[in-house]
Amino acid sequence: MSGPLPSQIDPIRLADEGTRLHGNLPGSEMSRLQGLVLSGSRPEPVTVDLQFERVGQGVRQLRGAIRTQVEMACGRCLKPLKVEIVAQPLCVLLQAGETEPEEGESLVVTAALSLAELVEDELLLAMPMSPGHAEGQCELALSTSMGKVPVAEKRANPFAELRGFKGKNQ
Repeated sequence: MSGPLPSQIDPIRLADEGTRLHGNLPGSEMSRLQGLVLSGSRPEPVTVDLQFERVGQGVRQLRGAIRTQVEMACGRCLKPLKVEIVAQPLCVLLQAGETEPEEGESLVVTAALSLAELVEDELLLAMPMSPGHAEGQCELALSTSMGKVPVAEKRANPFAELRGFKGKNQ
């Protein structure tokens, strides 16, 4: 399914039908994501490409790719930084009462889900914990390696004068 994405989805039905959802969602409507970006900036539209399918004996799965770009503060210099967030969800879809697999992620579906919330959850899980400029591009790193940050002058050792007292009291 390409074009406008539905607001509510039934992942079990979509997997039974082998549906693929491909399109864009507005990043500005994702309030939790909006709370983690620089104030005044808006997340770019989110590209969604999700495949719902049946694999094996009655196993339903969701896999795909979700991408967007946000502006965050660099963890070193605190300057604005464009960060591309890429999530690649892969999980087994289960109905209530079905046994969870021993390995991998699973999503228990009890009712229709908000597609925007599902996508936002995946993006939040894929966000870097401490974003930073690439090696050699951070202003703080450049200023310290280029010698722009003043280095403290060499101080006299405060204990240097005590050396003279060492032998006098013996």
